[in-house]
Amino acid sequence: MKLSVSSNLFSFTGDPDRHLRMISEYGFTHLLWGQYGNSDFAYGKYELSAIKKMLKRYNLTIQDIHGCANGDKSWFSVPEYQRKAGIELIINRLRMMKTLNATGVLVMHQPRIKTNSTPEEIAYKRQQFDSLRRSMDELVPVLEKMDAKIALENMPGDTWEFLRYLLDNYPPELFGLCFDCGHANINLKNQFAECEEYKSRICSVHLHDNNGTGDQHLAPFYGTVDWERTAKLLDSSAYTGVINFELHVQKSPFFNPAFPGNAQPPEAEAAYMADIRERCERFARMCQRNG
Repeated sequence: MKLSVSSNLFSFTGDPDRHLRMISEYGFTHLLWGQYGNSDFAYGKYELSAIKKMLKRYNLTIQDIHGCANGDKSWFSVPEYQRKAGIELIINRLRMMKTLNATGVLVMHQPRIKTNSTPEEIAYKRQQFDSLRRSMDELVPVLEKMDAKIALENMPGDTWEFLRYLLDNYPPELFGLCFDCGHANINLKNQFAECEEYKSRICSVHLHDNNGTGDQHLAPFYGTVDWERTAKLLDSSAYTGVINFELHVQKSPFFNPAFPGNAQPPEAEAAYMADIRERCERFARMCQRNG
């Protein structure tokens, strides 16, 4: 069974070689590449060359790449020079996808108005949204030339005012939806109905569980995500890729806080990997597409 998982299971930074080996040994075949996803890091030729060798060594395929988020260089930054730098980072990741023969899409965050946003926050988010639309307009010819696609991810607590506009007004062959069931499950704003409404635009999936209070990136069946509904949504959506799970050890019952995420005790790492493999397979068997 083909299954995809986030490359940053244990850490967003550092040398991923040992953890890529573990991902392969526990039967995962594809990756959501998330290394340095929470930074302004740009990949150069030496890093790409090393990653390409790791992928070949462990017989892994990159499916999607998570674009940069939470840094100053963002495609929706209000300062123009930061916005332009954010576009450079997106192009860096698109080139990375070509170099590493990625089979999927580039996943990006976008600004959102949350259900509990203040008027001041909403005003600033609208400025970010204006920046984002300029960036998306500038990226249209880039994506066409590179035969690439960006997936816009549904974000926690999002009212969908911005995301609905973007999906309704930008071409589906260039911009789709990344369905994040963990984000959709957060109590601040359950988004399953919106994701079902736009299921024809789903081109990427981030599957993980939580208890509804926040982002926890747990393996399936630990929290309150409706996995039956999630399976039916995937089966009826436009998504054709390998089912992907965006997981992290830190909130799992296997995490030892006495050690950093990238240096957990070997027995804890092994137990975690065996557990997530069993849970991911269990969900995948619920989907008719894998029946």
